[in-house]
Amino acid sequence: MARQIEQVEQDLTKLKESSSQLGRELTAAYRSYFTNLAPTLKQQSIQGCYYLCTTCYPEPFLKLNYDRRSQLLKTLQRVISNAIANLVVQIESRPTSSNRDDDEPTGELTSIPVMPTDWFATPELLSTWQQNLEEELSHSLKEISYKVNLLLQQAQIMPSSIPKPILEASPDADRQGGNTINIPNLLNVLIEQDSHEDRQPDNYLDRKLQQSDEEDDEDNENEDVSPQIIQINSLYLRLTEVEFSDVNVLSLRKSINQLVNKIKALRREYAQKQQELKISQAESAWRNSWFESP
Repeated sequence: MARQIEQVEQDLTKLKESSSQLGRELTAAYRSYFTNLAPTLKQQSIQGCYYLCTTCYPEPFLKLNYDRRSQLLKTLQRVISNAIANLVVQIESRPTSSNRDDDEPTGELTSIPVMPTDWFATPELLSTWQQNLEEELSHSLKEISYKVNLLLQQAQIMPSSIPKPILEASPDADRQGGNTINIPNLLNVLIEQDSHEDRQPDNYLDRKLQQSDEEDDEDNENEDVSPQIIQINSLYLRLTEVEFSDVNVLSLRKSINQLVNKIKALRREYAQKQQELKISQAESAWRNSWFESP
């Protein structure tokens, strides 16, 4: 029985060594992945901003003077670049300082908690590390989307009445609206808005004309005002769409998925060996504690 326990322990040691090796391979794979993802993500983010400013909301964008437009575009680039830079270093360590400038938008999104330092000691820890890295990636895309949307809203390009889930690129908003404009990483949502709130102060003349018409129509003054359906467009970075735009990123994602499948198999084998060890130890403890009654 002692030999059996020793053998299982040796098997577990070998599995731990395999876990460490897989961890090193996965680290290298993610490093290459992030290096190639960064420029693609920046390009897709800026392309989404371009479409929002020129196609979705051209009028408020044109109302900005040259200096304000230039400052807005510089800030957009800085917000996107800083967020991507923080994402790329996740494979090495957590950033301890912020690169945010005073003119960047602030939000309520929080970062992923720091993980243990011995990431690859067991298949379970390795799997947890990989899952948290993917959560960090997803969080970073959401953060970029949120900061860009907030910045465009503060610049009065996007409407001030956008629901918070849309502004934050919430999955709930994505399920409600979907991407129906054939532009990657943009969200198109139809929402109800009270007719008294559907116009901005710049449309003062139109509003006065509308109010005059309503006052002249005494028969309808007590009728309920039906909400107006308006279309909202916002940035919503989706990892699948970002990856799809670059064949190298897609290939590196495939390599990562293959390593993740190996980790899953290693986790199952490691759990089986752990259970086998417990059974062997329990059997040994039983034998050592058993005495025949006289």
